[in-house]
Amino acid sequence: MQPKIVTIFNNKGGVGKTTLTFHLAHALGEQGNKILLMDLDPQCNLTIFSLEMDAIHEIWKPEDSYVEDFDSQRKMDGEKALAKLTSSPRSVHFTLKPTEDGTADLDKLPPPVQLTDNVHLLPGRLTLHLYEAKIAERWGGHLSG
Repeated sequence: MQPKIVTIFNNKGGVGKTTLTFHLAHALGEQGNKILLMDLDPQCNLTIFSLEMDAIHEIWKPEDSYVEDFDSQRKMDGEKALAKLTSSPRSVHFTLKPTEDGTADLDKLPPPVQLTDNVHLLPGRLTLHLYEAKIAERWGGHLSG
């Protein structure tokens, strides 16, 4: 079966993207569809709307030093510690950080947060704007040669 992808995007704020996404995902999940939400907005409202603040901090806190400098922290902690860290849900920015830094990809992706039996979330992180800035910088550099 070919997975179906639904994307909700609008640059204008305050139009109900987060609310629509959250409720549509849960409605489709209740119908038996497997849903994976990805919070790619640096404001991470979908994550904040979906999870208790304590749960968000449990995801963000252990990855703080990796988001600051992934490669250095990976070398300092070692591969066993990284494997343990990636065995529980991590933010989208944590997952993208090796790409942002241009070092490497993760060998194993962290699991998403299970919201219901059929609805899962890759949580956002307030630092995702750093990834966006780095990609924009590289794109501009690539275009200018």
